[in-house]
Amino acid sequence: MRDTPQTKDFFTMTPETPPAILKCLQQVAVEGSLGDYYEFGMYRGYTFWYAQRSANKLGLKLNFYGFDSFQGVPQPEPDEVNEFKKGDYACSREQVERHLRMAGGVDWTRTHLIEGFYENSLQPALKAQLNMGPVAVALIDCDLYQSTLHVLRFLDSLLQDGSILMFDDWNCFNQSDEQGERRAFREFLEQHPQWRSESFVSFGWHGQSFVLRQNNKGE
Repeated sequence: MRDTPQTKDFFTMTPETPPAILKCLQQVAVEGSLGDYYEFGMYRGYTFWYAQRSANKLGLKLNFYGFDSFQGVPQPEPDEVNEFKKGDYACSREQVERHLRMAGGVDWTRTHLIEGFYENSLQPALKAQLNMGPVAVALIDCDLYQSTLHVLRFLDSLLQDGSILMFDDWNCFNQSDEQGERRAFREFLEQHPQWRSESFVSFGWHGQSFVLRQNNKGE
């Protein structure tokens, strides 16, 4: 499959993210973990396309699920407005689909785009409707605490030993553990003691990935 350079219409705001996606998928290939790729916050679709391209090159037959409001960031909480504002990173579903088709190489029989703000779109019934498998890699690029919390709660039953969670905005809010993705993940782990996280690939100034490991019963 050919490489597609970033253009003024098809690009990622965080160029360090695609190489990190590749490293995470390589880890999946090494471990032999079965599962699917999930992306929350697609913007123009570049990282989503890159993930499928990379998985194909590695011989990984994953399904790909992309979730976005396609209206940009929802209304931030008062303590988040200095970092993000409503409507940031808006890109219509039609534009995203056009970008993916023009880039080429997308297998639409294994590709699903789910539209809506997460409090509405991330419904449990969706997992069976779209035959969602365990998480191999999930890129969580949804900026805000509440959005991230919705994502983690949705993924709860899809997690497996070896699932890799990539947080694209991990170091926003001055790396505060009381805001954003850091707070949501900390609370999730506190509420789910069966899981522990192992730091994996960091990317750029902003991103951090973790491999989830299942604690033994009785730990």
